[in-house]
Amino acid sequence: MPLSNLKVAVVLIAVMLLAIHPVLSQEDSVAKPYQFGLLIGMNASRVAGTSFSGINKVGIYTGAFFIRDVNQKLAVEFNLNYSQKGTLKPPNHKQNDYTKYLMKLAYSELCVIGRYKHKGGIYYEAGVGIGYLLNALETDENNQTITTNGEFRKMEFSAIAGIQFPISKRIEIGARGSHSILPIRKHINGATFRFNRGQLNQVLSFTLRYTIKK
Repeated sequence: MPLSNLKVAVVLIAVMLLAIHPVLSQEDSVAKPYQFGLLIGMNASRVAGTSFSGINKVGIYTGAFFIRDVNQKLAVEFNLNYSQKGTLKPPNHKQNDYTKYLMKLAYSELCVIGRYKHKGGIYYEAGVGIGYLLNALETDENNQTITTNGEFRKMEFSAIAGIQFPISKRIEIGARGSHSILPIRKHINGATFRFNRGQLNQVLSFTLRYTIKK
């Protein structure tokens, strides 16, 4: 039987805590450098498993980060973010298609990211995230709420990869891609095929980051 959302959350949180403990430990005699700051940006998103192609939905992506160096090349970053996801099928008037579909999802996310410092201060990133669904809304071309497509799961678990470019000592710009590990909702018709178990968030995030303490 597949693991429930609660069981998966417990497992991922345990893995995060195991990763955090040695990084934040003060047992060593030399304090490790750390930094924290704020980020703001935008998401371009879609939901795989719907009948609409293309990344057409734009949303807000903002939050705070804390980074602890492991050594000169490696660091661990912890994010607490607000992230708007979903998908959009706009009308196509040239083809006399006036239908519209909008799925708006808002999450609060906790992410643990490993950072590798490359030449020129560029950082490559990879990690995992746990998101809690704050709000979900689906509407049609008449802005009428759609309630017949099923319930979204409250928890989302995602894999994350990205890159950050330094602009100055305190400012970075970056891009991250994230993909749901488990479905955020079952397919509307309930069908499953091998690893295709339901709908998945696919998000590309662009951010501007400012380090307050460095």
